[in-house]
Amino acid sequence: MMQLAGLGANSDWTYLVRRPPASEILSYLVAKWQEYEALYSGIGEPFASRDEPALTEGLAAYLDAQQQEGKQPFHGEFFAELKRYDLRPDGKRSIIGRSDIEWRLSGSPNFIVECKVIGNGRPAKAYVTDGMIRFVDGRYGPRSAEGAMWAFLRPGSTETATHVEAIIDSHVEPLKCKAENGMHRIAPSTLAPTTASFDSLHLRTQSAPIRLAHIFVSISPHPTSSPETI
Repeated sequence: MMQLAGLGANSDWTYLVRRPPASEILSYLVAKWQEYEALYSGIGEPFASRDEPALTEGLAAYLDAQQQEGKQPFHGEFFAELKRYDLRPDGKRSIIGRSDIEWRLSGSPNFIVECKVIGNGRPAKAYVTDGMIRFVDGRYGPRSAEGAMWAFLRPGSTETATHVEAIIDSHVEPLKCKAENGMHRIAPSTLAPTTASFDSLHLRTQSAPIRLAHIFVSISPHPTSSPETI
């Protein structure tokens, strides 16, 4: 039997033929978050009081269950809280970050979604200084031209998406933002026009530029409330 050339694990053909667009990945994530919250927010600890790892790991477990049941409409797998390492001179490792939600497909650059909880003691500034900056400095997605930031807005938060936008605007230089059509916050989003509020484009020293889609999701205040996507 003849072997098909160009279909190995490192082949660019895998990316060309099978990789879904970022808009499909992010639309799927938002839809599954809404399903997950509707199913489980009334059980155990309220979602509004759960921390970021509990939310992202729970969502990833739900995504994995959907994939195992054949309900995921594209190839690849989702993972949560994957550690990133640097090698120290003594041969030991240093943990330089953990990607919150990561989609992987053999032969394709990983698509990373960095999540931040905002409200009730979790400041919006961290979305920028502890979130976006990890893409800019190359810790996340060094081979990828695309990624996403995801904000979980807790009920009653005094900070909103508008505050995040203002913080981005005040950090244009350290974020190495590149204007597109005269805008540093690019709306409508080209990565995920139906789910993201806007995109941002960032230059990087050691990697190619990266475009980030920005998604804001409100956590429902009560288990019986419907999930709201901003």
